[in-house]
Amino acid sequence: MGLNVEPRHVAGQSPALPQPEDVFHSWLVTQPVGTDLAAAAEVEIARLQRYQGDHPGPRRLVELFEALQGSIIPEAAIRQ
Repeated sequence: MGLNVEPRHVAGQSPALPQPEDVFHSWLVTQPVGTDLAAAAEVEIARLQRYQGDHPGPRRLVELFEALQGSIIPEAAIRQ
């Protein structure tokens, strides 16, 4: 079974955007072995927080990256 992250096409409609959980999972499994995941997540959080649109996907991705950080390092140490 492989990971399929290609947008689904429905006849007569624009391709569906991937779900934030799918984007997060794809990002996570492509990180090289030995990557500091908390630091890498911080980079993604900073990038996503610059998003100025109203789509809820980037906000959900920030939540997922923050949850990852919280599972790796104590919450008090995040963003000090």
